[in-house]
Amino acid sequence: MKKTTNPKAGDQFRVIVVNNRFNVGEIISLKEDDSSSNPFFWNADKSDYQSMYFSELEPLTKSVRDAQVGDIVVYKNSGYERMVLERGQKTVDLSYPDDFKKMAGGFTFDELEEDFTLKGAPEVVDDKTAKAMKLLKEAGYKITKE
Repeated sequence: MKKTTNPKAGDQFRVIVVNNRFNVGEIISLKEDDSSSNPFFWNADKSDYQSMYFSELEPLTKSVRDAQVGDIVVYKNSGYERMVLERGQKTVDLSYPDDFKKMAGGFTFDELEEDFTLKGAPEVVDDKTAKAMKLLKEAGYKITKE
C-alpha cells in the first residue's frame, strides 16, 4: 500500500509481507508520523518498535465503535460532524457539531453505532465484505458508498 493520507500516532495496520521485524498478520500501530515511507511502528504490547514500509502493510479497518479521542464522527441524519473528546469503557463524549472544543454529551457505543459513522472510514459490514471490497479494488473496480 502507499502511505496513507494523514497518518497519526496510534493508527493500526496489519502486516502483509514476510519480513524479519514483525509476523504476517500481526497488528501494529504507528509510533509517530515522521513523513517517511518507513516510519516506526509499535508491536501489539508496545514493548518494541521497528521501522516498516507502508507497502508491507494494510490499514486495519476501523468502525465507529473504535473511534478514539480526536476522531470525527458524522451524524447519519443530518451529516453534522462531531469530534470524540473523551472515550470511556462504555461511552464516548462528543463535541457540539460546530464547536470541537465544547462537549455536547455522552453516548453509549450502541448509540454511537446506531446514529453515527466514522468520517473517512469505509462502510464495512464484516470481514467477508472487507475482503470482497479489497478484491474488487484490486481488479480495477471503483467502490462507492451508493
